[in-house]
Amino acid sequence: MSPRKVLTAISLTALAAATLVPLLVERPPIDFLPLNDAVWQWTGKLFVVGVLLLIVAWRWYIDRALHEADGPLTLMFLAAAGAMTACHWLMVDHQPYPAEWQRDLYLGILNHTYEAPHRYRPLPYGFVRLLEWVTHDWVFSCLAYRWFFNYWLLWAWHRFACLFHAPRRAALTLLPFALLYPVSIALYLGQLTDPLSHTLFVLGFIYIVEDRPVALGVALVLGIIAKETAMLLVPCYFVCCGWRGWRGWLTTAALGAAATVAFLGARLPLGWQPGAEQMNGAGLMIGTNLGIGAPIARMPVSLAVNYLHPLLFVVPFLPPIAWHWRTIDVRLRWMAMTLTPLLLASNLSFGWLYESRNYVPLLPLFATMALPVRRSSARAQLAPQMRSGADDQAERQSRGVRAVGDRSQHTRQAGEEPADHDYHG
Repeated sequence: MSPRKVLTAISLTALAAATLVPLLVERPPIDFLPLNDAVWQWTGKLFVVGVLLLIVAWRWYIDRALHEADGPLTLMFLAAAGAMTACHWLMVDHQPYPAEWQRDLYLGILNHTYEAPHRYRPLPYGFVRLLEWVTHDWVFSCLAYRWFFNYWLLWAWHRFACLFHAPRRAALTLLPFALLYPVSIALYLGQLTDPLSHTLFVLGFIYIVEDRPVALGVALVLGIIAKETAMLLVPCYFVCCGWRGWRGWLTTAALGAAATVAFLGARLPLGWQPGAEQMNGAGLMIGTNLGIGAPIARMPVSLAVNYLHPLLFVVPFLPPIAWHWRTIDVRLRWMAMTLTPLLLASNLSFGWLYESRNYVPLLPLFATMALPVRRSSARAQLAPQMRSGADDQAERQSRGVRAVGDRSQHTRQAGEEPADHDYHG
């Protein structure tokens, strides 16, 4: 097994243990843990911060050994994750009503008493509970969780963009998120779902492009326990990789079966039964979202704002994508044409259109497509195919030599400058 696959296996296994163990070990009734004395409280917090930073440093060290690290970029991601957490605190967490609602939701999920669909999305709450075991401080645990997984979301986003662009250019794909992040959190109450759910979604993109179905399956199962829309990664895999022969069909079927087991496994033990109301606690929201007929729920914003949010997260990307559509990698095109209508339709049917945090998984895909591809970075686009069969080191080197040779010949013919150092995921 290649070092990359070993690292992925260790990371996903550790994530599963950190999030699932608290959910499986504790039994209701569960309450907030009492605060320790000041010395133990700060010792626990420093221990948690130290461990989380060591995990980030460990990943940076391995990337550096593989010539895939960028120290300043890592520091920038850590700072940006902190800024996102601070923004969330100022806009949502410290407001009286959201703060009280978050506390009720946390205990309701851990005690299996909260309403649908939140009670079926326990994975992030397991991680926060693990931190609370150590710190006995729920607020600090929530902040540490958001900062940690905001970092990994940025890391995964950049790693995905680097599959198609040189690293410096790939960092530009994060700019739309910086502008849209405050909008995405402006109209919700602050559930813990999104940082972990979005991170696993973007990791799923990476594993689809690299055609790594085992890693995708694990990320898919964990992602569904964080939020059920991760199931949309299955059709994305099929349009990119699954249609190529009977092995692809079987792999897609296996991924679909794993997704179904994860979906039902998070619900059936809690008494879930099929039905639109069990999906979101209200029912089919199409007419209510569009302002047609009698509403089944009260919309807390105007109808115009409800329409504005999906447009804001989709329409600005369409002109640059359409302008250089033919130069965009075909896998990105198929994923965008598959995921976009499915994600919009799921939010239209079972959520509110103004909940633009649900559109964040589209942003790394759109931003990567909207950024023009330089001809000199052709090797970056060849890397996923090279890696898919690169378990043997000699084979990787052989393919790398051929790729560089082909690019060099093309560069000499076209008179182009050499590409930046490639940074692949």
